[in-house]
Amino acid sequence: MRTTSIEAIQDTDTGKRGRVVEVTVGERPASETVASCLDIAPGDPVLCRSRRFAVEQRPVQLADSFYPVGMVRATPIVYTDTGPGGVYARLAEIGREPIRFTERLHARMPFPAERTALELPGGTPVIAITRTAYDAEDRCVEVTEMILDSSAYELEYHASIQSPVFIGRGLQGRPSEFACLSRQPRRGRR
Repeated sequence: MRTTSIEAIQDTDTGKRGRVVEVTVGERPASETVASCLDIAPGDPVLCRSRRFAVEQRPVQLADSFYPVGMVRATPIVYTDTGPGGVYARLAEIGREPIRFTERLHARMPFPAERTALELPGGTPVIAITRTAYDAEDRCVEVTEMILDSSAYELEYHASIQSPVFIGRGLQGRPSEFACLSRQPRRGRR
């Protein structure tokens, strides 16, 4: 069984640099976007795990992950500490292990609350990423909305014509295929 945890992902991204993760967990009504991905009605309750990541005391990322309440209610996913292996290990335990992911990203200026939470200087854009995780039956089991300080991250993608994962439009309007390799916070201050 394959397990991934937020700690393991963040260890890869930050190495030995000091890292702080603030976690809050609670129910909220599903937005239209989240509901559409999870195949539930807008306004239905979802469990939201909100995180704020800081590296060397610098806030670098906000992340909200959403799950259908009925799917996770009886699991440690409802707690701030989900246990060894993190959320994906808990999803595997209930037969909903993510095996495929899709990420959509775009750059934009931050909303006021994002600018405050990430302590961004004026004029600093963010990278907004929406990741959907799917199980072996191709059911969406998680929707994560991430906001990254664009001055703190370097995103690396690899293209492959043989195995397209993401189809978009390149600069010349031709289809492009991409697969995300890594997302690593840069060292140093802005």
